Amino acid sequence: MAASKLNPAEFLKPRDPATLPQRRGRQASTFYADLVQAFLAAGEAAMDVDVKRIGRKPDTVRSALAKAIRTLGVQGKVRVSMVGDEVILIKR
Repeated sequence: MAASKLNPAEFLKPRDPATLPQRRGRQASTFYADLVQAFLAAGEAAMDVDVKRIGRKPDTVRSALAKAIRTLGVQGKVRVSMVGDEVILIKR
């Protein structure tokens, strides 16, 4: 018995674009940018980030904070550092 070849066109059907849901995909989170702004508003020289409470790996939190710092354009004011599993925001 020979395997029959599937026709991909049989798996497609027309759809009116007006019937598509309004929200598609994920939106960017402002959580890390909000953390950086809260740190700047606190006026402290350095603060630990509660990585366990965020629920992400320390490397992920560090890189997300670094990206938020670049996005906000505050590279001259704050930097992120990671020592072991601790993520720290430090004023420059």
